[in-house]
Amino acid sequence: MKARAIVLISGAASQVPNQILDKTLRPFTLSILDRQEIFMAGRLIMALEIELDPAHLDAIASDLKDALVGLDIACDLI
Repeated sequence: MKARAIVLISGAASQVPNQILDKTLRPFTLSILDRQEIFMAGRLIMALEIELDPAHLDAIASDLKDALVGLDIACDLI
């Protein structure tokens, strides 16, 4: 059974949010269905639609939260 989720990220316009997201998701088996980025006023707003095993959802959310501690990057998984 597959589930879909959207990862929303906002931070300074740099490659850091992309790098952290890619590194954090790498260990998980998932498919990236869509990736959209908006650059506005020196900020990045990114939405990533993923398809994944629902059992991995909590682990992904936790890993993303841990990876972003201390950085000026907001992240939510819906």
